[in-house]
Amino acid sequence: MKKEEVLAALKAGEFDGISHTYQPTSDGFSKNSYQTEMSVSYGTIEVTKIITGKSFNGKENERFEDRKTEVLSDYKAVEFIEKRPYYFSQRRPDLF
Repeated sequence: MKKEEVLAALKAGEFDGISHTYQPTSDGFSKNSYQTEMSVSYGTIEVTKIITGKSFNGKENERFEDRKTEVLSDYKAVEFIEKRPYYFSQRRPDLF
């Protein structure tokens, strides 16, 4: 992957409009599931990590959902693209 060219393309807005929800995963030990949503706009990648599950409060199970959003830019965004290149390589296959 050409990191400098990917960074330049990201800053130029060539990846804008890409969004995707990755399939939920489970760690196998708890009842929690983990999911990642991604959206790209204006040269930044907004990554939302969603944890859903249930806990027992002594009487009944309570469901919960926790969302944590992180905004990636510059080289952190390039590292994210390097781990998940599929949707980006569809837009600019010459960089991958």
